[in-house]
Amino acid sequence: LFLFFLCCDSQAVIEPTTSGYTCSLNQTTSPCQTYVYYRAVAPDFLDLASVGDLFSVSRLMISNPSNISSPSSPLVPFQSLFVPIQCSCNRINSSMSISYAGLNYTIKAGNTFYLVSTNQFQNLTSFQSVEVVNPLLVPT
Repeated sequence: LFLFFLCCDSQAVIEPTTSGYTCSLNQTTSPCQTYVYYRAVAPDFLDLASVGDLFSVSRLMISNPSNISSPSSPLVPFQSLFVPIQCSCNRINSSMSISYAGLNYTIKAGNTFYLVSTNQFQNLTSFQSVEVVNPLLVPT
């Protein structure tokens, strides 16, 4: 399962579609480094290791911008975290490209695109955009 995140150039005021923010493949801002705001939640995401695994980044890469003194410190529920991601412009079809962060997530039994986008990724993406970048995947 690949995930798309709703990230865009902060200087442009662009309204997203349900599939995401459109972009131009020839933009000079692609790829870009940015941060997503994420909250530590029980039971699965109360340590930096599990959040880091979810976003494929190290604990240190989260602890520094999140002002956490030690990467091994336990998190409290709803603690604010800043997680670095790399975004780019991804061509979906001949007429549409969307801002995209290529993260891998292994879908689990009982998961749906909706549950993954709203629970694990806390609405950082929409289930429609996850479907767009995974056209052949059928969650079970």
